[in-house]
Amino acid sequence: MNKGIFKKKANTTQRTIVLLDDSTPFAVKEAYKAARTNLMFMFAEHEHKCVSVTSSFPGEGKTTTCANLAISFAQTGAKTLIIDGDLRKPRMHRMFSISSAPGITDVLGGFAKLEDAIYTTKYENLFVIPAGTIPPNPAELLASQSMKQLLEKLSGVYGFEYVFIDTPPINMVTDAAVVSQSLVGSIVVVKSGETNKESLKSAVLALEQAGTNILGFILNDVSLDRYSYKYGRGNAYQKDYQYGYCNDEPGK
Repeated sequence: MNKGIFKKKANTTQRTIVLLDDSTPFAVKEAYKAARTNLMFMFAEHEHKCVSVTSSFPGEGKTTTCANLAISFAQTGAKTLIIDGDLRKPRMHRMFSISSAPGITDVLGGFAKLEDAIYTTKYENLFVIPAGTIPPNPAELLASQSMKQLLEKLSGVYGFEYVFIDTPPINMVTDAAVVSQSLVGSIVVVKSGETNKESLKSAVLALEQAGTNILGFILNDVSLDRYSYKYGRGNAYQKDYQYGYCNDEPGK
């Protein structure tokens, strides 16, 4: 289907200061480009390029990071989609000034058509599916066969090259683990100076026990004075996890 079916249901003139734009510092833009390049290599062998973004606990920057990663991919000309999979505390509709419903839950529940839940944004090539009506069974919806079929449809029929799913913090609920089983993998956001080692170890363990492919970590809220382009080994776990460095507004 072509782009014309998507409905522009939002006022996109309002500026959202935490999202990448022309005023974003150069170092921040380059950090996201570096993360984008690494992810593109990881996606190379996968037909459906869908990933989730999570963190250990709330306030570590996962939602902002998810949104800005998607914006970075859209800037390459790739048709990119964000799904708000944080069905307990959804925020993407506010970040992009769109309606909260219909959304992913309404589509999975059979109460709305998929095309009615896909919203355009002020960013070219970037679309958002909000969370929709808050359900009593978020984890069950995300783990359903309907969710898996929907993701395949988005990549196939609707032609989205990249799909990013914002999921709840893994140490709070199991949603991030159950949805990641249908994806290329999961990205874990870590907040500089706040996320402690034990919290991160618990998050990694929960994802690994669910059979999740952990694509890597993004270190968020780093001081620009300490900014680095380098990627290194996650030696705390003795594994080849990759780290990226971004600087977003704290707590988002």
